[in-house]
Amino acid sequence: MSYRHYKLQLLLRVLLLAASVFAFARIDFSEEYRGTLLGLGLFIFLQIGLLMHYMERTNRLFLRFLNSIKYDDFTEQFHVGPAGKTQRELAQKLNEVMAKFREVRAEKEAHLQYFEVIVQHIGIGIITYKPDGSILLLNNAAKKLLQVGQLRRVQELQQVSPELALGLQQLESGDKVLVPVRQEGEQAHLSVHVIELSLLGDRVRLASLQNIQMELEEKEMEAWSKLIRVLTHEIMNSVTPISSLSASACEEIHTFTDTEAEEITLLREELLDIGQCLQTISRRSEGLIRFVNEFRNLTTISVPQMSRFDVGELLQEIKLLLREQLARQQVQLVVQAPRENMLLSADRSMVEQVLINLVKNATEAVHEQPDGQIALRASLDGRSRITISVSDNGPGMTEEAMAKIFIPFYSTKKTGSGIGLSLSRQMMRLHKGTISVQSELGQGTTFVLRF
Repeated sequence: MSYRHYKLQLLLRVLLLAASVFAFARIDFSEEYRGTLLGLGLFIFLQIGLLMHYMERTNRLFLRFLNSIKYDDFTEQFHVGPAGKTQRELAQKLNEVMAKFREVRAEKEAHLQYFEVIVQHIGIGIITYKPDGSILLLNNAAKKLLQVGQLRRVQELQQVSPELALGLQQLESGDKVLVPVRQEGEQAHLSVHVIELSLLGDRVRLASLQNIQMELEEKEMEAWSKLIRVLTHEIMNSVTPISSLSASACEEIHTFTDTEAEEITLLREELLDIGQCLQTISRRSEGLIRFVNEFRNLTTISVPQMSRFDVGELLQEIKLLLREQLARQQVQLVVQAPRENMLLSADRSMVEQVLINLVKNATEAVHEQPDGQIALRASLDGRSRITISVSDNGPGMTEEAMAKIFIPFYSTKKTGSGIGLSLSRQMMRLHKGTISVQSELGQGTTFVLRF
């Protein structure tokens, strides 16, 4: 018996149960009605059971729905029958929800497949792994770079490169390192960048690997080419006059020695000429020795001794240290630093040496200006890194000069070794910082240190 309305079915079942109970109560409990009483009692219990089963239909429906969600089984379909308008609407809505779940899962699977295809086809090696070394993903580019198949743990990379295996485990999030590896008997360098992510509460590390051997070789050749040009220019400037004057002195002497006479008379003027040649040779030789010593100093910078100090105090000390020199040059130095403490962890003496060199360079750039000014500023950039800038209102530099300003022995000044800025850049690199220049002709120059 089925009706098209849930409430009507419920009412009829309750009325039938009430009538059965009423009939059971009206029958005498005599021996002759024992069979009737037993049958009627069983009928009442059957109705109660069917009524409870009917009442729990909605609960069973929701239980099936929740189990489907729990076990990710979105293929479940809820029968829409003649059980009543409310039951039909409920079943339809649950089917719609299941269809939406299937649609969302299909969309997520499509996106996941899409990103997996991208990760597998990009040219940069990608490795995702847990902090204990368990590898979650190793894309095709990483397999090709490392020349390995499928790996289960980072520790297995020991056979490829012990430095890489150790670096992947010990690098902090955001760190970069250059790792040497052997590829088909040739040396290569991989740039390894590691970041740490949180995935559903679990820590996951992502490492990108890129072979930069070709770029390194190109930059190395470019650096050697620039250095050789500078060295050749500097050495030839000294060797050419030495060679010329030596030849002149030899010819002068030979004019007197090409004779069989044991005694030779020299005029004072002739001796002065030979003496000047020898003095010039000596002076240029000393210059060449000094140049070689400066080149040697460029390659022997000590390891920074790190300490924490206040940047504002350091800038004020530099101003006090250079006060007399600036006053003689009639140059004004302005220091701008935050009032609160700005603590920097670095080698104080190295940072001071870099800043003094930059201020002196700026002083030489503006000393011919009628109102020469230098600004020494400390601040935080957009990434909360401490920056120190040295600005001047001098004549500025050309694009060519800015491109070469950090090359050893290159100088825009008439006098100077040209290694000050090269030393400054090396010191900043030892601090994992940078030094950059911004300049325009007629607009002044600014050097920026970022730590």
